[in-house]
This record gives sequence, C-alpha cells and structure tokens, in this order.
Amino acid sequence: MTLPNKTERRAIVDTHRHPWGKKMQSKIEERGLLDPKQGFPQTNALDLMAYREVFDLDYAMPIQREGGVTLSLMTNGGEVEWLARDLLQGSTVEGLKFFNDEYVDIMSRYPGEFVPTANAHALEEACRPVVEGMIRQGGARAIAVASSYGDGANRVFLDSPKAEWLWEFAEANDIVVHIHPPMQSIGHESLMQYRLNEAVGRPFDSTVNGARMIASGVFDRHPKLQVLIVHMGGGLASIVGRLEFNWRLNYNGIKNPPAGKPYTNKRSPFDYFKTNILVDTMGFNAIGVRAAIELCGVDRVVFGSDFGPVPYGIKEQVQSVEEVLPNLADREWVFWKTSNRIFRLGLSDTGFITPAVPPVTLDARRRRTANQAPAIASNLAVAEIIHQDENDVRSVLCQI
Repeated sequence: MTLPNKTERRAIVDTHRHPWGKKMQSKIEERGLLDPKQGFPQTNALDLMAYREVFDLDYAMPIQREGGVTLSLMTNGGEVEWLARDLLQGSTVEGLKFFNDEYVDIMSRYPGEFVPTANAHALEEACRPVVEGMIRQGGARAIAVASSYGDGANRVFLDSPKAEWLWEFAEANDIVVHIHPPMQSIGHESLMQYRLNEAVGRPFDSTVNGARMIASGVFDRHPKLQVLIVHMGGGLASIVGRLEFNWRLNYNGIKNPPAGKPYTNKRSPFDYFKTNILVDTMGFNAIGVRAAIELCGVDRVVFGSDFGPVPYGIKEQVQSVEEVLPNLADREWVFWKTSNRIFRLGLSDTGFITPAVPPVTLDARRRRTANQAPAIASNLAVAEIIHQDENDVRSVLCQI
C-alpha cells in the first residue's frame, strides 16, 4: 500500500462506511438505548450494538488509515426511517437534515477523507428537494436508501410504484443509488438470537429486494439506472440461477395467472448484474468476493468495509480482495477505479494520493490544504465548501 518513499500510497475507496458523531450518540442516549455511564461496547433490548469505533472518530480514523482506506463514502440510507421515527420522533426530512449536519461536522474535521451521500427515503418523494440540494450544493456522490421499509405484512420493497420517482431522478442525473438493508430486516422477529439479524437478516433483505427489482422490470423501465447493493449483494450470487429458471417457467401455460405475480423483466436475471447492479466486497469471505466478481465482473465490484458498526476487519477485507485477485490491475478496479468512475470522485489516473494526517485546527487545515498537491479533495465540491469558515459550511448544508 505504501510506496518506498512513504510519501504516497495507493488509493482504496471505501463505499460502505457509517460514521456517527456525538449528536447521534446523544440522541441514542436520550432514547435510553445507550448508557453513558458504561463503557464500550454495549447493547440493549433492540440488539443495537454500540462500539467506540462508531462514535469516537478520533479513535476510529487511525484504524481506518492503517487498514489502507484513503477515502470513504458516508452512507446512512438504511437508517433514515429508524432515525426519523424512533430517535428523532419526527419527519423524514428532519432525519435527512440531521445526517447532513453530521456530515458537515465529519468533513470539516477530516477534510479529504470523506464524501457524503444524499440519504433518502425511497418511498417518500417529499424528500426529493433535500436530495437535490445535497447533490447540487452538498457534494453528494450517490443517493443512499434502504432496501425495504415497514414491517411484517406491511413491509414494502423497492419494486413499489412509490419508488419510481427515485429511479427516474437517479437515471436522469446519472447518479448511483446505494442500497443498504434497514436496521430491522425482513424476518427479524426470528433472528434476534446469535446476532442473526445482522449476519443473515440484512443480507436476506437485500436479496429479496434485488430479486423483486429484477422481476418487476425496474431495470427495463430504467435501462441506464445503476444501483449498488451492499454485503456482496446479499445472497443474489447464489440464487440468481433460481431466478433464471423461475423467469423462464414464469406462469407460462397457466390460465389467468394471479395478478402481479408473473415476472415482467425482459432479459435474463443474470444480465442485470452486467449492466445495472453493482455489489461491494463486505462479507469477510474470499469465496463471496470471488462469486461477486464472477457474477458482476471485476469492474462492477467495489470495496466496502461497513467499518464503525463492524469495528474491525478492514485489513481482512483488503486481504480477501488480494487473495481473489493476484493481478494488481484487477485489484485496482475493486479498490478505487470503479468507484472513481461511478461516483465521479476525480482521483488521478495513477491512483496514488498523499497520505491523510490526523485532524488539526481549522487554520492549520487551510494552510495544509493550500500547500498540498491536488488530490481527492481538490476535485470534490464538498472539499471546496469545507475550506470556508465552519459557520459558512454549516449554513450551506444545514439549510438543505
């Protein structure tokens, strides 16, 4: 990762990062989900795991850098409904603004190391103005949403007509939709032992949603749409063959097939992984990384760590990619080239950047930034905002 002169290192873009700040910790404490008198880690009746790496970024950032990550995409789309409804007990727009404010703080503390997403509720078009503002003024490089909303018989996935505004907007603006499972996944009521809501439920939620998006014809209606499904795409690599034979059999020969149940996709389910669906590498499993690459292609798999809520494993996941891809040119697609292209990050063609340094004062940051050679941050609109006074930064994004 580090060159012999130790002045530069090869870029690794982490597309799956959930940093929380002190504001989030305070809200969680207010709701009785975190005891400030106890140390980390701790959990509660909802099985919400709290680690120091989530809330204490000064502690987490050296770990992130040591793992080799040079730039992280901040994504909280899977948490929007939970944050607004349960923590803030307010509207979705209030939840989005809360995350925007958190992003301001994080980017001002660690300039050039984080890029924001425009979090959204996929089924609520009312949040569209906030999404547009984050993309056009806030430097957001993707739209982050949950793979499902609601619970039980009322759970709704992204094949819902209510999500059409999102696909139309994303396709028209050539921006990737980052899809992450919600806090409580489909079937969570049976998965609260052994942390199976995390290990099984969330990837399962992504699997069901991905299958429904394919079968409902979302990608046929929006052929240029690009979505990133985290956790290696859930279990899609292992079940796509079953989608294939179901699609071919469909309800052919059955008189009066049940309304809404036949497949409507026009192409083989396999095809969409080559044209519309990307996945990340998060899963601590070289077998899974290999399957993802075989399914999607090396240029449609991106590095993702889930660091913070998962308080270790960056190095291990880097090693999984290196194990599967001994060729350096192939690794670069996964580590940064594809992310650079789809998120328009502005990384140089070489993929080498100046190493990040620990946080310093705002004046020192300005002096340092002025003297640095252009790298990642100089190509991001959000970095230009960060170079203003902190009050100016807050006034820009917190109004979005």
